[in-house]
Amino acid sequence: MPLRYLNFLLHFLRNRFDLLEDTADPAVIEESVESSTSFRGTNLWVLIFAILIASVGLNVNSTAVIIGAMLISPLMGPLVTLGYSTATNNPDLFRRAVKNLGLAIIISLITSTVYFLLTPLEGAQSELLARTEPTIWDVLIALFGGLAGAVGLTRREKSNVIPGVAIATALMPPLCTTGYGLASGHWQYALGAFYLFSINCVFITLASFLVMRFLRLPPHRFQNEEQATRVRRLMLVAAIVVAAPSVWLGYRIVQRSVYEHAAEDFVKEQLDFPGTYVVTRQINARSRSINVLLVGPTIDSARLRAATRQLAKYRLVPTKLTIRQGLQAYDSLDAQALRQNLLEDVRARQNQSQLRSEAEMAHLQQLVATAKNALPTPNALLREVQVEHPVVRRLGLAQLARPAVPRDSLPADTMLVVSVEASTLLPIPERERLVQWLQARTNHNQVELLVLPPPAIRKLTPITPRVTEKAAGAKK
Repeated sequence: MPLRYLNFLLHFLRNRFDLLEDTADPAVIEESVESSTSFRGTNLWVLIFAILIASVGLNVNSTAVIIGAMLISPLMGPLVTLGYSTATNNPDLFRRAVKNLGLAIIISLITSTVYFLLTPLEGAQSELLARTEPTIWDVLIALFGGLAGAVGLTRREKSNVIPGVAIATALMPPLCTTGYGLASGHWQYALGAFYLFSINCVFITLASFLVMRFLRLPPHRFQNEEQATRVRRLMLVAAIVVAAPSVWLGYRIVQRSVYEHAAEDFVKEQLDFPGTYVVTRQINARSRSINVLLVGPTIDSARLRAATRQLAKYRLVPTKLTIRQGLQAYDSLDAQALRQNLLEDVRARQNQSQLRSEAEMAHLQQLVATAKNALPTPNALLREVQVEHPVVRRLGLAQLARPAVPRDSLPADTMLVVSVEASTLLPIPERERLVQWLQARTNHNQVELLVLPPPAIRKLTPITPRVTEKAAGAKK
């Protein structure tokens, strides 16, 4: 019995997660890959325009403009082609992909550098600084984005996967940031941004290679088996040369990110002395050093030694901890670190403000929808009704659930019952107008109007014969 359930579960999972079922024809995949590789004519101009748009977005610190540039960017094509050609042992396509990728990089760098040389806006904004150094999250996004892009490209029915991957992997902004570094002479920015771009390229290519190999696409045909064997070996060596450094770089990035996160926690929790403020913090994962500038009352050496002993708690041993106190120890490195910290803080506050605004907007929309569906009080509705129908004296409201039709899957509807008492009889046309007004006012399509007769008419209404007989017997 358990074995049967296990087989059923495996069969269910295989059917749900099967990538081979809706895979496009290999010839269609190859044609799609080759068409996105070449940078000539339209693709080349679109690349230049996308670079200019992204440069403007980074220059004015506009996230929306940067996203728009990534949407139209054609840089994903050669990277997917590299993975496809490596998986199918196609050396000619591999060489074309490398050639076109190099051409795209050179044109992008020239375009962005010229823009930042000509723009009157100077200074690195938070969006630009965010692309100067890769983190573990960039590695993961590039890997998963490459997997999603390769899967989306090999489907029979195309979807919005490729534009989403172009936004997620963010190939365009690091190239523009490299151009900014070249134009402004900030070589550290240029190297860090190009390092981030390289990481994205490598992991997108690696992910595409893995997907194409998993789909078992037919390999490239050669004239003889000897040539096929030689090409397969060369492509395998190329794959190892590409993958090995990427794995090593990814491991180093993970190490650095873990160290920096632990160091931030250490500074925040252990160096938060009463009355003092951490002006700057310089964390270097390569040299394993933390340099902090404190402003406020002087902290005695015993408390500083006690804080230093806590480094082991955060797995920061060995680390060179330098704690400077007072503005007299402020130097040029502190100025640069303070500026970067302020920009990061502004960016974080902008993101928090945007999230808070979105939450408030959603709450207001919910309140509007609730108020739209909420019923007014009977007294308030009576005052509004009396404006058009002065004879109405009393009004009552009630909501009733109308029973659903038998064998009907739709839920039961609600009906609004409005009972009114008028000083005189309401004519039928006036009743119909009142019903239409109630439907518009209460936002209910189902309104049942119950009109009670005036009090004078109720007193003159004859009682039933049964009640008359009982009353007559009682008198006798």
